Amino acid sequence: MTGSQVAAEGSAPDTEKAQDLSLPDWKRRCIQNYVNCKEYDWMGSCYDCMRYCEGQQEWPDDKCRPRGKSN
Repeated sequence: MTGSQVAAEGSAPDTEKAQDLSLPDWKRRCIQNYVNCKEYDWMGSCYDCMRYCEGQQEWPDDKCRPRGKSN
């Protein structure tokens, strides 16, 4: 997430938020995938995939995934 994206959207999701049981399961999965995407330098735009996941309640594996993994 770029600095302007963080400023516009607030703080970036983190591992702690991914384990927040007050959030629905789909949202925790989105956050955990976002964290993994950023930490492990996945293919694709982690930010765009997080936004997609928030809207569709499903991580877009075809757009953001670990390097070397094919669908």
